[in-house]
Amino acid sequence: MSSKHQNQAMHRLRQEEFPVTENKTWFNTATYGPLPVTNVNAQKEFLEGMMMGAGAKGVGHWWEGAAEVRSKVGTLIGCDPRDVALLHSTVEGLSLVSLGLDWNVGDEVVVYDQEFPAGVYPWLALEKRGVIVRFIEDLGRHRFDVEDVEALLSDRTRVVCISLVNCFHGFRAPIEEISKLCHSNGSLLLADVVQAVGALTVDVGSLGADLVAAHGYKSLCSGYGIGFCYVAPKLREVLEVSAPGWKNIEDAPFLEKQLQYNLRYASDARRYENSVPNLAGMYGLGASIDLFTGAGVQLINDWVLEVSAGLAEALEEKGYPVSSSTRDGERSGIVSADVPDGDAERVRAALAEKNVSCAVRDGRLRISCHLFNDWTDIERLVAALPTP
Repeated sequence: MSSKHQNQAMHRLRQEEFPVTENKTWFNTATYGPLPVTNVNAQKEFLEGMMMGAGAKGVGHWWEGAAEVRSKVGTLIGCDPRDVALLHSTVEGLSLVSLGLDWNVGDEVVVYDQEFPAGVYPWLALEKRGVIVRFIEDLGRHRFDVEDVEALLSDRTRVVCISLVNCFHGFRAPIEEISKLCHSNGSLLLADVVQAVGALTVDVGSLGADLVAAHGYKSLCSGYGIGFCYVAPKLREVLEVSAPGWKNIEDAPFLEKQLQYNLRYASDARRYENSVPNLAGMYGLGASIDLFTGAGVQLINDWVLEVSAGLAEALEEKGYPVSSSTRDGERSGIVSADVPDGDAERVRAALAEKNVSCAVRDGRLRISCHLFNDWTDIERLVAALPTP
C-alpha cells in the first residue's frame, strides 16, 4: 500500500467534511458533488444573517463579497481575479461567446460528437444565422486526438468548444495542444471544466483556453446556481456584452451615479455579470475552494487519479470492461464501464440498494470519484456489483 493510500489529509477531509460517506459510497460526483460541511456552514451564516436583518458586508455582498470569491477562484485556476466572472452555470459562460461574438454566414464551430448538450446547443442555435457546426467524430474510441481537431479546422473556424473532462466516458482532452492549434489558426478555444476543476488541476495559463467555464454543482462540490467563467483579456476586447444589466456597468458600485445611466461596461470580466449572483451559493463556493486549495490542488489531483486507476483495475477484474481511456494524460476521476449483459440500469439499481451511488450514461456504468473516495469505497463497490 502506497503512502497515498494512507494519506492523512484525504482521510481527515473525508471524515470531517463529507458526512455522505458515513452512509453511502458516493461514486456519483459527475452527477453532483456532495456539499462539504464548510460550504453548508458558509451558506447558513449568510442566510441566517439575512433572516435576522444583518447589515450588508461593506458596500454590499455583491461587491466586496464577490470580489473576495473571484480572488479565490483566481487562486484555484491560476489567473488574475479581474479575469473572473461569477455566473450561474457553465452554459451561461459558453453562451457569452455564442451571443457576444460578431458571427457571419459561413463561420464555423468545432465540437465533439460526444459532448454534453450544454456545449453543443449554443452553437446549433447559430445555424439559423448561417454558422456551420462541425463535429469531431468519436468513432467508438471514447477519445480523440489533436489531429482529429486539426482535420476540421479551416480559415472560417471561429470557435472550438471542448470539455476538459468528458462527462460520458471521462476522457481528459489534450486542451493544451488544442489551444496551440487554435491560436495558430486564429480560432478561439473554449473549455468546459465542470467535470475537472476541484478534482483535477486546472490552470488556465497552462490550458491556454480563451474562456474557461464551470458550474459549481459537480467537482467543485458547491451546489446549484453558482459558478465561474474565466474570460481572457484579449477575448474581452472583441466579445460584446450580450445581456446588459445594472451590475456590469463601470459605475454600478456608486449609488450616487445610478440615475446617470452611463452605459459604460466594466473593463474586467465583471462586465459579463449583469445581476446579483446566488449570494449564499457564492459564499459556499468560496468555502469549497478554500477546502481544495488548503488541502493542495496537486495532492487532490494525484489522489483522484490513483483512486480512479484502482477503480478501473477492480472493474476489469470483476468482469466489467472499462471503456474510458487509460492512456497517460487522458484519465480523470470518471470511469465508464460496459455491463456484460447490456443492462446498465439494472446494475445501477442493484448498487443503489447497497448504498453505492453511481450513474448510467450512454448505456454504460459511470463511476466518478473525488477526494473523499478511498480504497474502502472500491471494495464496497466490488462487493455490491452483480457477478456477470
